[in-house]
Amino acid sequence: MPSSAEDPPSLATLSAPVLQPAPDWRSLQESRAVVRVRTYADDDAWLITRYAEIKDLLTGAKLGRAHPDPPNAPQFIDSPILDEATGQTDYANEIADHRLMRSVLTPHFSRSRMAELEPRVAGIVDELVADLASHGPPADLLELFANPVSMAVVCEMIGIPAEERDQVGQLLAEVSMLGGDTDGLGPLAAALGRLITLRRQEPRDDLISGACAAGLPDDEIADLVAGVIFGSRGVVNHLAFGVARLCSDDQLRAAVTADPGLMPAAVEELLRTASAGGVIMPHYARQDLDVDGVRIRTGDLVLLDLALANTDLRAFDEPDRIDLTRPSNPHLTFSHGMWHCVGAPLARMELRLAFSALLRRFPGLRLVRPVSELIAPDDELAAGLTELLVAW
Repeated sequence: MPSSAEDPPSLATLSAPVLQPAPDWRSLQESRAVVRVRTYADDDAWLITRYAEIKDLLTGAKLGRAHPDPPNAPQFIDSPILDEATGQTDYANEIADHRLMRSVLTPHFSRSRMAELEPRVAGIVDELVADLASHGPPADLLELFANPVSMAVVCEMIGIPAEERDQVGQLLAEVSMLGGDTDGLGPLAAALGRLITLRRQEPRDDLISGACAAGLPDDEIADLVAGVIFGSRGVVNHLAFGVARLCSDDQLRAAVTADPGLMPAAVEELLRTASAGGVIMPHYARQDLDVDGVRIRTGDLVLLDLALANTDLRAFDEPDRIDLTRPSNPHLTFSHGMWHCVGAPLARMELRLAFSALLRRFPGLRLVRPVSELIAPDDELAAGLTELLVAW
């Protein structure tokens, strides 16, 4: 990457207030579409700030998660999960392998499969709403509702027994933490390996059994399942941010309460506006690219700020406003193209059912602390709120 007399901004110094405009990030977006930055790991990278450029880069196979020279790959952040993905993914066959994995996953997130799962997901949500009510206020919505809903739903689909979900959840939390004091994916892979062996012997209608039937080896199934579980952390974050928004936006709350049919549109707007900047997906350029007059070389670290894309004035009218009548909402929260999240249909279903159940059961749901006091830490890869205290 070329040097510059101007010191690039460090991502670690940029502020993104919870559910508020992010002037630091917006300033970068207004300055240019491609910004040279220093990552959280203090490496050089290209930050892509605008919707059109991000969507174009996600089209086709311009970007990947693997690097042609892993030991010398620039790093986004110190994370066991990202290190594993970068170091062990076969660069030459990455795109073909990625498409194979998607072909294995896609049937488990099809429209028909979601229709089959919805009654069970609704039951899980209702059970945990009842548990929340039994606990009484004040209550941490993350601990008592968002985390257990997400873990129960994804484990149900994957085929992880209820008695093992707490262990898997703890192992996932450990590898999500940043820094070098973890054992990487080893313990989580070992726990999943036992389940894979069991499902080969006793197949069921779940993701692990489907991956076994597709002929994937155990280590690839473990990686696939770990990725799906880690991806489900996004539901936790969006559930928390969404509840915080609903509790602090009287007009939005009144609209979806008066007309439950608006909830799907509300979910899309809550997904789009959960953050105003700093929600970044790291990739590596798989070819030399020219983006907005900037030459990006093969192997360069490319950071796609999906949150900034979702609030780009060039793509959305009044992007900071929740608009339930928005005629088109092609947000990039679930990425795009071959990198589009396969689990998006399940996430949308969970959020719709969870928001609806909470507002129905707790018409007086409110935040214990104002939005300005909510904290999203930077010591986890899929960082969301540290807690969300609610009362009713």
